[in-house]
Parts: sequence; structure tokens; C-alpha cells
Amino acid sequence: MSLGLLRSVSRAVDLIMAHFGSSRDPEEKMRLGNSSCSPTIAGLALEHLCPAIQNILDDGLRDHKLDFIIGQRHNHSWSVVEVSTRIGKCN
Repeated sequence: MSLGLLRSVSRAVDLIMAHFGSSRDPEEKMRLGNSSCSPTIAGLALEHLCPAIQNILDDGLRDHKLDFIIGQRHNHSWSVVEVSTRIGKCN
């Protein structure tokens, strides 16, 4: 994995930590984490953190997945998110 990929996640986390570090009050931190009250957090997550995580997923993802019914199927990073958020037993 490229060091640049990890640096982009680290930068995104630093920006988010700085956003929350602007207050010590727990109620204010809750407001800072609510995108309807503080649109800045949504921008930090959507413009910095999500793309950085997607780049890491894409970097380690194989181009195709073998499917028994249709043969090779193109892999997408969103498939990783869908599988990782399923409720139930992990296989």
C-alpha cells in the first residue's frame, strides 16, 4: 500500500480532529458532529475522509471477482462497504 494513501487518511483525520478540537464542551462537540448544525463536518467527511478511504479500498481491490453464475464480475469499492455493513454472522 502506498504511503501517500495513508497520508491522505491521516490529513483527513487531522482536519476532523481540529474541527472537534475547537471546543471542550461535550454539548458543543455534539453540535460540531451534527451536519445539519455544522455543515463543515459533512464537508470534511465527504470531501476528505471518504475519498481517502475509497482510494485505499480501490488500491487493494482486485479488478474482477469470480461469480459462479455469470463468470467474472467487476469489483467496486462500494461492494466492500455493502458487505461490511450487513447485519448477521461474519463468514
